[in-house]
Amino acid sequence: MSYTKTNHFDVLILGSGLGGSLLATILARHNARVLMIDKETHPRFAVGEAMTPNTDLMMKTLSYEYSVPELAHLSSFHNICQNISPSACGLKRQFGFIYHRERKEQLPQEKTQVGVVDSSHLFRQDIDSRMVQVAIKYGTKFLPRTKVVDLDIDEKRVTVKVENGDEFTAEYLVDASGYNSLLANKFNLRENPIRLNTHSRSIFTHMIGVNNYDDFIQNKGKRQKTIPWYQGTLHHIFECGWMWVIPFNHHKDSNNPVCSVGLNLDPRRFPKTDLPPEQEFQNFVARFPSISIQFKNAKPVREWVSTGRLQYSSHSCMGERFYLVPHAAGFVDALFSFGLVNTCTIINPLAYRILKAISENDFSTKHFVGVERLQQQLLNYNDNLVNCSYIALTNFNLWDAWRRIWILGSFLRQSKVAMSQVSQLAAGKAKNLSKFSELDDLEHLTPSFEGLGEEFFQNAVATVEKVEQGLLSADDAASVLMSSIQSIDFLPKNLLKLGDASKKHLDLKSLDAFYEGLRFLFWVKTSPKPEAKKYFDFKVKDMAHYLLVNQ
Repeated sequence: MSYTKTNHFDVLILGSGLGGSLLATILARHNARVLMIDKETHPRFAVGEAMTPNTDLMMKTLSYEYSVPELAHLSSFHNICQNISPSACGLKRQFGFIYHRERKEQLPQEKTQVGVVDSSHLFRQDIDSRMVQVAIKYGTKFLPRTKVVDLDIDEKRVTVKVENGDEFTAEYLVDASGYNSLLANKFNLRENPIRLNTHSRSIFTHMIGVNNYDDFIQNKGKRQKTIPWYQGTLHHIFECGWMWVIPFNHHKDSNNPVCSVGLNLDPRRFPKTDLPPEQEFQNFVARFPSISIQFKNAKPVREWVSTGRLQYSSHSCMGERFYLVPHAAGFVDALFSFGLVNTCTIINPLAYRILKAISENDFSTKHFVGVERLQQQLLNYNDNLVNCSYIALTNFNLWDAWRRIWILGSFLRQSKVAMSQVSQLAAGKAKNLSKFSELDDLEHLTPSFEGLGEEFFQNAVATVEKVEQGLLSADDAASVLMSSIQSIDFLPKNLLKLGDASKKHLDLKSLDAFYEGLRFLFWVKTSPKPEAKKYFDFKVKDMAHYLLVNQ
């Protein structure tokens, strides 16, 4: 295919995964001339399937801020079912973590769960295909099965040459192609050594016949009040590793029998072997009797993938007339499902700056510095969070304490977004959102433990790292973390009950959680603390409308 009459574009995007197509859609919706090039085509297999409440909020914000209703179709399980297909998603009602020890039966008291407002699992081959079509609908030109063989960038334009000899020029280039980034390779952007502390590798596939974990625990021990484990992202966790189980067939309207399964291991403890990936997976799972029973009848429906070390990083995400979105610039690990939310977090201010650069014909790198700073901060935060998680997995008490740090940060981040942005959406004030995207300082988008100061998270990280260094026992580190949570005087004392070690299961969709949220809103409006106003202030009328339409 050749666009001989329109070989010059405003923006050229490498890669047509979800990040690339979301950005292409937004830009084309606002009359930018966009060309998206991909060496492959759709539908195709992709990981990064688990959504989170933060991702849902970001999708909703992008949809309203840039007037693209199709992005809101991805903002909830129900929206996907109604507007795309019930088989394109799974229902996610909770994050479940079940702790295991080798050669031993799982202990019922070593399970933790976080219930959330209904989110989703994305069957990426269907979702990605749909979003490419949405981008095309808004005017994006798309070249699938097209390999870029040469690239040149000067002060005036970007020029790419593809395998059949065609050349395309653009004012700006965005790399959304992932690990094998053309720009990272051409401009030697990859860090060596990698600055990230996390070490993990992965083995994954899609399977059928995966048993529901609930079927094997319902008669064991005292029945705890939990959301069914199969109605969410189930994490089997153990020393130096974890496994995800993400079903797409666990709601009544789905006819998709597939379940996504992946095993992540620290290669320093579990080096990669010469065994075929499927055999290595089966051998490893056999060490854990309470995991292996879930896969007794499971069969893969596509080839297994076995990776080397997952982590990579870049010393820069941008340059003269180009930008690398998160997965092209760096990656940590899929634990806590930060991939899509970080991508959406970056696309929001990036799209605004690209559109402004087109209108003013000024693509100076100075306009993108704030976005790059935010992106590197998100990568570093994710690395600290996940690396400490792998350390914490040596001891259940330490893991239980560390996951509370993650919950606290996620709650504060989501609350900040909901109060400052989503409440305005519900009140019909989408035009007010542009002020957030145009800010040079994008601190409001960072997971910065609002009101607690940077030292809160850094002290928690240092505590866990002392365990790895042999300077502190795991149980003592767990006590330090719990004490730090219990001593927080900025937030209401009973917030989420995170300081109560006996509370292993937290349901953010429960009636108790709703009332807790109302108490938090009341505290924000009445608190004399300046941090509350800085991070969480809102208009009562806007928030009341938001709560009304979301119940």
